Amino acid sequence: MGAFLYGPVHGFMLWNIFLAAVPAVLALALFPTSVRRGVAWWLGFGAWVLFLPNAPYLLTDVVHMVHDIKLASSDSWAYVVIVTYGTLFAFGLASYALSLQLFRRFLHRTVRSRFVAPAIVLVHALCVLAMYLGRFIRLNSWDVLVAPGTVLSSVLHVPRPMTVVVLAVMFVVVGVGVLVTLAIADNVFARARRLL
Repeated sequence: MGAFLYGPVHGFMLWNIFLAAVPAVLALALFPTSVRRGVAWWLGFGAWVLFLPNAPYLLTDVVHMVHDIKLASSDSWAYVVIVTYGTLFAFGLASYALSLQLFRRFLHRTVRSRFVAPAIVLVHALCVLAMYLGRFIRLNSWDVLVAPGTVLSSVLHVPRPMTVVVLAVMFVVVGVGVLVTLAIADNVFARARRLL
């Protein structure tokens, strides 16, 4: 796992936060109200698809949180660890929710409405599969380009009963997390509008 960088913060957390921010930044650039879709746009969209799973992937760092809580020297330090990981998880969910929300709005402007929900569910399912491949098989987003055979082989080995159960649980947990994140954001923005 690696040593603590500062307090309860590991170096991997900073790298994962950077990777989780990439899809949100790309979504902000790719999905504004009007944009020309040339070669650069399609390359950016491909990068968005490849990096999108990094946002919800932060939730899988819960495996490190459990370990860090066990190593905590006091209850107070355990709470600091919990808050640190909670912030990490919230960042991942916020980045993922923002990316999906911007993509959903883009789809509503560019395709028939009946295709929007299936497209979002498909993207979410692919992200969950990528999260699994990242956490358990230890693949990275860029492996699609640098090791496509390894990625394909790993995907073909997924249909084991226990793997399917893990994927289904991840699909639901992350999906509910996104819905809750969007509901909270909508509530906060509605209150802020009333105050202004």
